[in-house]
Amino acid sequence: MGGQRNASPTERWEHKSAVDMAQALQPLRRPLSQQPTTLTSDEKGMLAQCVAAVDTLQWAFWLAGKALENIKTGKLYRAECDSFDEFVWRRWQMKKAYANKLIRTWRIAEAVFELLSNEVAPIGATSRKKATPLSLHAEKALKALNQAQVWELVPVADTWDLDAAVLVYKTVVEVNGTNVTAKVISGAVDALPVGDFDAEQVIDHIRNYLETPIDDDPEGSDDIDFAAQAEKAVPYRWVKRLAKRDTTAASRYLDSLQSQIDRCRAELLPSQQAPEPAEQSPPESTPEVPAQADAPAA
Repeated sequence: MGGQRNASPTERWEHKSAVDMAQALQPLRRPLSQQPTTLTSDEKGMLAQCVAAVDTLQWAFWLAGKALENIKTGKLYRAECDSFDEFVWRRWQMKKAYANKLIRTWRIAEAVFELLSNEVAPIGATSRKKATPLSLHAEKALKALNQAQVWELVPVADTWDLDAAVLVYKTVVEVNGTNVTAKVISGAVDALPVGDFDAEQVIDHIRNYLETPIDDDPEGSDDIDFAAQAEKAVPYRWVKRLAKRDTTAASRYLDSLQSQIDRCRAELLPSQQAPEPAEQSPPESTPEVPAQADAPAA
């Protein structure tokens, strides 16, 4: 018993597979201690093992994507099948599209998980570093993170890189009160500016998107301050900084904004056409006033 009690965490809790983890997890018939509000070291270890086991359910898509990429890249299927697609179908009845989707998401999922987990206090911790906008929402975001959310970040990683995708997600989480969902992330991605990646510009656009209230009731549109919404839609402070640095670039950006406005008007409001100028009717002829005779001299 003494040897087991002194075993290292690596020896006790590290397993080669989820099956090994499940088999090593011993069922409890009663609490390990009678301490009312604190856990013993054995209980903390048991809790960590249980949490890790449940986490495998949430992170199965990440682990699966990483493993599938190794099978595909290393051609580890070749002893059984002629192609990767045939292998995943025979093994798991998994279609090619879904397998590739898992492969494309795992790196983003791993990076996001690392970002959030570094901000969440570990099990049994008695103190933590000073709270930040990210740490305030990290635990909730970590519990809610899923493949659908990560998939919405794939276009960002494809267009720019992995760090850009992580910055988009981090900004969404940091906005106070935001309930992070795949739909929210998709909207934030749609709000990103085009062109070269600029972190400040990206953060401004995402914050403007998340902090701009959307009224789903068309009948309440009369109450919306459209001038204020327009000010929020254009990152004035960022444009001002850009103009100080490069007036030509600022002009190009504003031209792009105008093009986007014109596109929205053409595609979303096709029935609204510019009013035709009113036809000018010829002025009515003014009746001639007969000249008055000179007044007789007094």
